[in-house]
Amino acid sequence: MFRTSRRVATRSTAALCAAVLLGSCSADSGQDGNGPGGKPAARGEQDINAQPLAALRDGGDLRVPVDALPTNYNPVQVNGARVVTWQLTEAILPTAFKDAPTGERVVNKAFFTSAALTSTSPQTIAYRIADDAVWSDGRPITWEDLRGQWRALSGKDTAYEAYSTVGYSEITSVERGRSDKEAVVKLRRPFAEWQGLFSPLVPKQLTATASAFNKGWLQRPAVTAGPFAIDRIDRTGKTITLRRNPSWWAGKPPLNRVILRVLDPAARADELANRGIDLYPIGADLDLFTRARTMPGVEIRTAPERLAGQLTFNGGKGATLADERLRRAVAQTVDREAITAALVGRIVPGAKPVGNHILPPGDPGYRDNSGTLPFDSEAAGKQLDAQGWKLNGKYRVKDGQRLSLRLIGQETPVGKTVCGLLREQLRKAGIEALVRTVPLERFYDGYLLPGNFDLIAFEWTKSASPFAHDRPVFQKPRGNDFGSNFGRIHIPRVDQLYDQGLAELEPAKRRHVANEIDVLAWKHAHHLPLYAGSGAYAVRKELANYGAHGLGVYGFDRAGFTK
Repeated sequence: MFRTSRRVATRSTAALCAAVLLGSCSADSGQDGNGPGGKPAARGEQDINAQPLAALRDGGDLRVPVDALPTNYNPVQVNGARVVTWQLTEAILPTAFKDAPTGERVVNKAFFTSAALTSTSPQTIAYRIADDAVWSDGRPITWEDLRGQWRALSGKDTAYEAYSTVGYSEITSVERGRSDKEAVVKLRRPFAEWQGLFSPLVPKQLTATASAFNKGWLQRPAVTAGPFAIDRIDRTGKTITLRRNPSWWAGKPPLNRVILRVLDPAARADELANRGIDLYPIGADLDLFTRARTMPGVEIRTAPERLAGQLTFNGGKGATLADERLRRAVAQTVDREAITAALVGRIVPGAKPVGNHILPPGDPGYRDNSGTLPFDSEAAGKQLDAQGWKLNGKYRVKDGQRLSLRLIGQETPVGKTVCGLLREQLRKAGIEALVRTVPLERFYDGYLLPGNFDLIAFEWTKSASPFAHDRPVFQKPRGNDFGSNFGRIHIPRVDQLYDQGLAELEPAKRRHVANEIDVLAWKHAHHLPLYAGSGAYAVRKELANYGAHGLGVYGFDRAGFTK
């Protein structure tokens, strides 16, 4: 069975969520001013003011707001698995594949001239590293870097605190090909999402020992390879400054520097207006959206993204919602369309709730299976009555106990908005929601990870590798080892389907399996997908090849300012 390590379960998954938890609010219409208006962008589109490099100025600084500095700059180590680290990684580390705007993965030709399956029995992958590709210390990138990463992430040596072992644990060997620039990777059984391997790739010095892997990049990356290199990390000013890599072999980037700056979302509109930053993500924040619409020299760019809001139920042992019948009834009181309309419908006209737990809207295999567990307050009331939860005044009571559920959200505008909407919807069904919104620093350790909730609302970012990425969401809990299954709800058949999907090399068949999993997730009320992220950004108009990147990469290497 494909599984993640316990460390991934309890720390890195929460780290991944850190930059995407509910952090904004409902928004006004975008039909005038700088608002996006019109129909939503389609999957595969980007809104980045695409320009040929010849149309851009040589030089300039791109200033990007981020939520926090990395706690570890190793992106494949458990504490380094944060959105800000992966954003930085795109500019300074190799990847075998990169995300295209269509959501598919394509070979990153700057680093690998090819990466292809050469056999399916056993599954064998041949990687050809670009001849010019070198690390910042001058050493060529070779097959030994791939071998080192495999050994660190294989799960065999638990001293390596790996973010995830999925895929790497199936590798049986990484060998030298016809030269040091070729690697031949063999797996013990088929692994469908093999294109996610070695993306990113770290240098062999970092994987040489567990100590180097876990602590070698706590302060800064020591050896890098990308269009940019680390210039300065200012922990007092909370900035990371990148400069052009003088050894970069794949075309000079237009920008001279990229500056990542920690900035509270509430301060970002003022900073953009005062030219302190060049863009900010809007999410569903009313203030950020309305400010951007009227800000001179700024436009709103929008493209579909993988971010989605969700409501997780605590179905663990002893929890109120461990009873699946009660969980299903509660789920049917939630009007997902109303929540979607309130949060993102005015930014993205026609926005609809997410109808699939596994595949994002626009994926070729996406199917809205929410009819398996539809919003139906009347049916929910009948189910609750049948279970003995009878209305007694405003709320339902059974055996003298009121039906009260602890609803946790983040202490942000959107966290408060979502919880307020849910509280009112539950109240109409006779269910008392005891709402608590808490700061980010207490959200994980105090509530999400220990299961200190009945209902908890947050946002989740999907991946181009949905099986490998979401497998831990349905993992069977074993004590404190629950993967990303924060609600501790286990569906045995889903385990079998994930194993089947991860081993299925045919995309159409794999998508069919994904939909089988999704139907079961709805049937058992594992968690409720709510709304897709708006994908909206407020961007300085002269910034080109950057902004609403949608399903593709950020694109630091082509970003710049128009002449």
